[in-house]
Amino acid sequence: MASLLLGTSGWDYPEWVGPVYPARGVADKLRFFASVFPAVEVNSTFYRLPAPSVAASWARRTPARFRFAAKFPRTITHELRLERTDEELARFLAVLAPLREAGKFLAALLQLPPYLPFDPGTVRAFYETLPRDLPVAVEFRERSWLVPASYALLREFGLANVVVDGPHLPIASEVTASFAYVRWHGHGSPVWYDYTYSAGELAAWVPRIRELASRADAVYGFFNNHFRGDAAVNCRSLAEELGVPPPSSPRRTLDDLGRVP
Repeated sequence: MASLLLGTSGWDYPEWVGPVYPARGVADKLRFFASVFPAVEVNSTFYRLPAPSVAASWARRTPARFRFAAKFPRTITHELRLERTDEELARFLAVLAPLREAGKFLAALLQLPPYLPFDPGTVRAFYETLPRDLPVAVEFRERSWLVPASYALLREFGLANVVVDGPHLPIASEVTASFAYVRWHGHGSPVWYDYTYSAGELAAWVPRIRELASRADAVYGFFNNHFRGDAAVNCRSLAEELGVPPPSSPRRTLDDLGRVP
């Protein structure tokens, strides 16, 4: 069985106080989060890159077993559209460096914009700029990317296809790298991620995750439906369905979310 790490997209949301974090507050949300989950996807890097020293503090404040994924900045994906990105890519890699040096880095998430069509030449040129030792997962948000030529490029460069659960594209469970990467956005309207997954919906993912695990060395999955703390609750529910214990203590369960450790 492949190693399996499940977490959420982000950890610092005001509405998580009570449902996830103690109602009276907690001094360090990341430290508390890392006692309940084994990994997190940093989405703040998409909007604004922090100083590398901030990433170094994330590494210091989490247990040795904890892992981070991080989103590419939108300057690369949405503004430059994968062209002439050398300067921005260098800045992003500098932020990732402390996490990689600490052995706490899982993958960089390249979330593409919904208005960017697949162009093999542009895509190949961009993939060639990525360090070959950098684990990268690519999330398609436009239908023209869901073609054999696109998946072939992922395989050629060893990049992972992101298996996406959302409202606009079909679930594409292609495994194109040594690891599989899954994101649950939800099916809310008008906001996708304003959504609570039902027990039945989560149960349906159990065989899918196991099937991915049969074809990859590792599976990483992140819930993005952060409203009301649903991402944290749904994540722990799926982990329990899969028989994956919390990282801190076998006695800590879903019911412990929001309680003082």
